[in-house]
Amino acid sequence: MVSVSVVIATLKSRDEIEAIQCLEDDSFQDFEVIVCDDSPVTKARNEGIQEAKSNKIVFLDDDSRPQPGYLRRANKVLETEAAYVGRTVHPADDMFARHFTNHYNWGNEPCYVNHFWGCNMGIHRRVFETVGGWDEQMGWGHEEKELARRVRESFDIRYDPKLVVKHPYASSITEYWKKQYKLETKSPYYWSECNISRTEQLKKIFCDAIDPLNYVRKTPLAAVTEAGSTVAKTAGRMRGLLDDATSGKHPSEIPDIKSPSETTSEFSD
Repeated sequence: MVSVSVVIATLKSRDEIEAIQCLEDDSFQDFEVIVCDDSPVTKARNEGIQEAKSNKIVFLDDDSRPQPGYLRRANKVLETEAAYVGRTVHPADDMFARHFTNHYNWGNEPCYVNHFWGCNMGIHRRVFETVGGWDEQMGWGHEEKELARRVRESFDIRYDPKLVVKHPYASSITEYWKKQYKLETKSPYYWSECNISRTEQLKKIFCDAIDPLNYVRKTPLAAVTEAGSTVAKTAGRMRGLLDDATSGKHPSEIPDIKSPSETTSEFSD
């Protein structure tokens, strides 16, 4: 049995995946990579969990670039921690690195945090056995936040700044706006899962849309980018509300995760 199973959900072919090349070039080789191409991404990740031979399961995006020593460190962290998130770095010295990626970095000291990111995270199988898998109804858009909410009910999430992954956040302003729109179409679903009423959802959308702080940044270009992002987020959230109203609220699709008979669980709470 391998020490670490790496799950990558992607539509790319295996030889196009940057993350695999980074892992294969490292000195730590006691791992497997499971590439899943089902849509949505949450279903692909669940299939990866079921296929994984190890109880230590790492999730990366296809364009994640784990830095040297990443899996060796992940293997060690998951010996004692239920879940981790690492430090994610936007690889370019640009506006996005300076103004829009602070949420990826909790500082230079390890600590416990309340969420993780699918481009740089790991979870022990015992956690999935307890809380279930990824919500397949969500697809891409706040799916990590939804899972983290359930994980934190029973386990901690450890931030380890030594688990470094370079991952591009956005390559252009228009790409960033499109990303924010798509992400926020899933906000109403996530809010409903948190038992937030439609009235409160509409109130939040309205308040965020008119909040002046959501239209300013330290530089003119960053301010324009932030203003456009706020408009895109508002449009995405309204689209999500309309989609839910048209189709009706769908029940969560959270599959049970079972341990393969050939593995044993190493993690102790």
